[in-house]
Amino acid sequence: MNAPLWRTTFISALGGVFEFYDFVIFAVFAPQIGAAFFPAESPASATLKAFAIFAVGYFARPIGGIVWAHVADRRGRAYVFSHTVLGMAATTCLIGLLPGYATLGIAAPILLVVLRLVQGMALGGEIPSSLCWLSEHAGRRRAGLVTAILLAGVNSGLLLGQTVALIISSIFGHEHAMDGAWRLAFFFGSCVGVFAYFVRRHVGETAEFENLQSSGQVDALPLRTLLRKSPRALVSGFLMCSVHAWIVAALYLALPSFLIRTCNTTQSSADFIALVSAGCGSVIYVFSGWIADKVGARRFCAWALIAVFVCALPAYASVETSGATWLVALGALSGTFIGAYLGLLPRLFASPVRVSGIAVSYDSAAALVGGSGPFVMLLVADKFGALGVGALFMLITAGGLIGLALMPTQKA
Repeated sequence: MNAPLWRTTFISALGGVFEFYDFVIFAVFAPQIGAAFFPAESPASATLKAFAIFAVGYFARPIGGIVWAHVADRRGRAYVFSHTVLGMAATTCLIGLLPGYATLGIAAPILLVVLRLVQGMALGGEIPSSLCWLSEHAGRRRAGLVTAILLAGVNSGLLLGQTVALIISSIFGHEHAMDGAWRLAFFFGSCVGVFAYFVRRHVGETAEFENLQSSGQVDALPLRTLLRKSPRALVSGFLMCSVHAWIVAALYLALPSFLIRTCNTTQSSADFIALVSAGCGSVIYVFSGWIADKVGARRFCAWALIAVFVCALPAYASVETSGATWLVALGALSGTFIGAYLGLLPRLFASPVRVSGIAVSYDSAAALVGGSGPFVMLLVADKFGALGVGALFMLITAGGLIGLALMPTQKA
């Protein structure tokens, strides 16, 4: 890649790191947030309520994605690209400043839900606009690599959240973290988010969108046009994004709980395994995106999904005898698909409706599959064991293969 494209990719990935950090830090400090906003509850009950508020952000993502995508397809990708990070920074700061139940009473958790909704809506617009902006700058020959780097940045936000939590607990101790030191993590995220905004505000619009404007082809109602003219592309995108959402839910977010229930793994060991899995994913994403640009993204994704389909059931079947070893390997194998398919996603949709198409596909899958994924996975594990989870993994992977088969002729 040339120097301007490296700079463009770095700016996008940097914002992705801190936007996802702002989003997931809520889950990292769920016990402390629960204690602050639901003090009359038992610790377990308060934590569950905090996680319920965390899930609200997921279900707000499609709404935010549609709203911001409309703006991106009308006013430009760069406009949304620079403003969503500011929205995340502002709401993260407000959560850090929000008084708890002892001060505001029932208004405290209500305001927390509102702020979480705004956070989810901001993230819903961030990733689709970033994907479109980057892929249009890079062109098809580099789309896989640059979008994979963006995803690695987003994934690194989770790692950063875990690291900041470890630092805070090490410095202040568990008791002080419960009392309010957790708020420092939110202030840190908001400060860096503001920095990312000032870096992003000067980025240029893509030549592709400028051509749309100059030729008068900007669509007044991109969502309506998308639903009327691109239903097949939407189904294809949703099915592929659902595989991504399920992998993140099953092999990152819910993996510790699954291992604790199935293998009697300790909490610290389970958390470490999930952290290693997520860290390996960031490296694998970049490598697979680079390879996909060389050999063809659609073919590469198909072979990756076939491999995941074949290996999913054996990996889960080995849990009771081998622990998490083969699940981590399955996560690495799954990462080859995730790193490659994002370069395909923008190609499904024509330029005037591209951000709207990405937003509907990606954010709907994140809400429906990603938001409910941990709950569904643990429910299946309780009723049918690890083999049931493996079979469900195969089913969702098969859906991704159908999505690849349904891909329409790639748009210019």
